[in-house]
Amino acid sequence: MNKPVVAVVRPFSSSALLAPALREAGFSPVAVMDYDGPALAPMQSAYDPSAYDAVINHHGDTDETIERLGALKPVAVFHGAEAALELAQRLTDALAPALSNDPALMDARRHKYAMHQAVAAAGLPVPRQICTADPAEVAAWIDREGLDGVDLVVKPPASAGTVGVSRAPAGQGWRELVDAMLGTHDKLGVLAEEVLVQEQLTGTEYAIDTISHQGRHSITDMIKYRRVPFGEGIAVYDSVEWLPYDRDAYGDLIDYGLASLDAVGLRNWAAHTEIMMTPDGPRLLEVNARLSGAGNPAVTFIASGESQVTRTIDLVRGLGPDMPPGYTLRRNVMAVFLMSHSTGIVRNAEIYDQARDLPSYHSPVHVVRTGDHVDASTDIFASMTMGYIILAHEDPEQIQADREAIRKIEKDLVVDTSEGAS
Repeated sequence: MNKPVVAVVRPFSSSALLAPALREAGFSPVAVMDYDGPALAPMQSAYDPSAYDAVINHHGDTDETIERLGALKPVAVFHGAEAALELAQRLTDALAPALSNDPALMDARRHKYAMHQAVAAAGLPVPRQICTADPAEVAAWIDREGLDGVDLVVKPPASAGTVGVSRAPAGQGWRELVDAMLGTHDKLGVLAEEVLVQEQLTGTEYAIDTISHQGRHSITDMIKYRRVPFGEGIAVYDSVEWLPYDRDAYGDLIDYGLASLDAVGLRNWAAHTEIMMTPDGPRLLEVNARLSGAGNPAVTFIASGESQVTRTIDLVRGLGPDMPPGYTLRRNVMAVFLMSHSTGIVRNAEIYDQARDLPSYHSPVHVVRTGDHVDASTDIFASMTMGYIILAHEDPEQIQADREAIRKIEKDLVVDTSEGAS
């Protein structure tokens, strides 16, 4: 290959956007694949082997994979999913160390309890939590922290997209949730050998998306989540709103988010950092050491003309030192996630065509069709079986009105839940 090679390990979800962008910029995209777990569409469906000049299959021998990939002389190695972080770290350390992250803190970038411990060690406030395989330790922790009767969150210490995350209102049922999770594999094939229990945070949830270069962080977008309760799940996405880069309005949020990246040793490449702004200030939900998922970079480009993908191209071009600290929001943008309260076959997806007449309607993303099988919207992966609608308008109030209109349209959705529906 006579073009500079950039390798992506498990190029799932939004990282599939990198291959065409790299090719257009004069780079040769290469995929490194090591995944043989459960098929999880649409996250994996974004992966197209034909988009890459080479596909290197990793079979467990890291030294062999380093040798095979090293023959292509990659200028950068990135990971497309948290589960690929360890392999990508070892490949980067060996082949492109200038873009490596702190290997001593790798667990803090993939294990949520270790992550919060590292952030707390850096002097930042975090939610109270415990990670254990012993329910008796959870009970003792609840008593010790004075959390009896307090809302709790129970989740796996390593997962994504709110998979496996449940809530115990007023602490009721936490033991059953812990027992039900221990020893099981989630949708991503991750085994829950321990369970993370936290106090449930209240406030407004935000995310900060970044591309970093040698410890300097460049914010590509900030978003605000709107979630709604769904059964015993923590909550599901209703919509995501893109925010301006405004330090006067969001300075505490920004400072906390970037300090969290430093705390977990993230010096290079992408991060999607989720933070709850509570009455007591910002508190970390999690640092996801990867691109923002669900195609968010493509929507960010609609909002600002830039994204984590465009700045990744800047990074591999050697322009990392020139990346700006923030961005300019050019359009008010919102992604409205479509929701199904049942699992089954959609019978009248054409109702969503009515949204095309809304003043702020921009475009659909993987919107469900009649006859499609959908899952009840209990997490982001289930939500993506329904898809979402992008709204863009100069008037933010119009966007909010159109979000409400979509929810009104959705009340007429018919999902056939009968056994054997086809």
